[in-house]
Amino acid sequence: MAIQRVRAAPEPAPSDSQLINIFDAARSVIELGSSPVGASPTAMPYRQFLDAIGVAVYTTDADGRITFFNEAAATFWGRRPELGEEWCGSLKLSFPDGTPMPHDECPMAIALRENRPTHGREATAERPDGSRVSFVAYPTPLHGHGMTLIGAVNVLVDVTERRRVQDALVQSAAALRGSNAVKDEFLGLVSHELRTPVTTIFGNAQMLRDRADSLPDEMRRSMIGDIAEDSGRLLGIIENLLLLTRLGSGTQPDLEPQVLNHAVRRSVDAFARRHPDRPVTFRGPAAQIIVEADQTYLELLMENFLTNADKYSPPGAEIEVALRAEGYEAQVFVRDRGIGFNGDDGTSLFAPFFRTEVAKRQANGIGVGLAVCKRVIEAHGGRIWAEPRDGGGSTFAFALPIAPDVGDLG
Repeated sequence: MAIQRVRAAPEPAPSDSQLINIFDAARSVIELGSSPVGASPTAMPYRQFLDAIGVAVYTTDADGRITFFNEAAATFWGRRPELGEEWCGSLKLSFPDGTPMPHDECPMAIALRENRPTHGREATAERPDGSRVSFVAYPTPLHGHGMTLIGAVNVLVDVTERRRVQDALVQSAAALRGSNAVKDEFLGLVSHELRTPVTTIFGNAQMLRDRADSLPDEMRRSMIGDIAEDSGRLLGIIENLLLLTRLGSGTQPDLEPQVLNHAVRRSVDAFARRHPDRPVTFRGPAAQIIVEADQTYLELLMENFLTNADKYSPPGAEIEVALRAEGYEAQVFVRDRGIGFNGDDGTSLFAPFFRTEVAKRQANGIGVGLAVCKRVIEAHGGRIWAEPRDGGGSTFAFALPIAPDVGDLG
């Protein structure tokens, strides 16, 4: 059996006048003889007409057995059925939702059984090579003299591309609705998180402007401290959002050789100066560990890790920072004795806007700091992870490839 592999181009639905011409030709083929061997010369022009049109057409007798099909139908089915097969040349049929369709429930079978046209029903046919084609069928019973049922003709219109476009539009609409929901949630989170520090800064600044001379020195210092603290918090939120946007748009970091020992030590010392009540320790090897990294991104990465540990740890609890070389990697660990997390949440912690329920109760935040860390590390070709810590708390860590020997960077 020869298998036709060429796929016909999708055809528009035939007009009423085209269907009438096809039905008249099909009736003549049935009445005058449709067998390729026994076809009468009178039937040949009608057969040639049906073969010449670019839409799949086939006919059956009154019992639903195929009596004729044109070349477009053979291409549509991906096979050339034997004359006498029942109802349809497709090997497998299914409803639009993917449910298998028995051949005796196909549009042609219904049209013959109920002796009425069943135009416009959609189905899917599977070809012998496994490819699938969506189509709309136009089966119509044909009658001879005295309205005797002599057979039927079916026109199959390929709507695969139209179906693909419709499905894509449905998926796009669903994705857009999801995107809008995420955007609304994001705007709500950002608005809340920005409002709190801005309100503090605005209120204290107004008070200092209008009544600075009448306020006690201790109160002025406290208000200025609040302004500085909330300004830093506000700056951190904005920097993380900007960095998340830049990395998401494909902006690459400016990589240069960095002595990771020095970079981590600088970040720890700077953090400790800003948080004098938080014990922070650092342990690292004496030998220099050099990586290719963007210094600004590296500092922001450490700041996010340390700020996260501070935010979710009880007052006075120590934060431990450790650096080591393991094989071809430089690994940095930030350990705390804070709220910890369920081990199953280890991956989700680095998703944008994700926060555990315990974290939401503990402190404000929008859940972008760790997402930024993940993007930064991925842009550097490294890896990042989190683990619950024995005895309570968390360990957040990242690893970067150790750079080839670049000499002493001092």
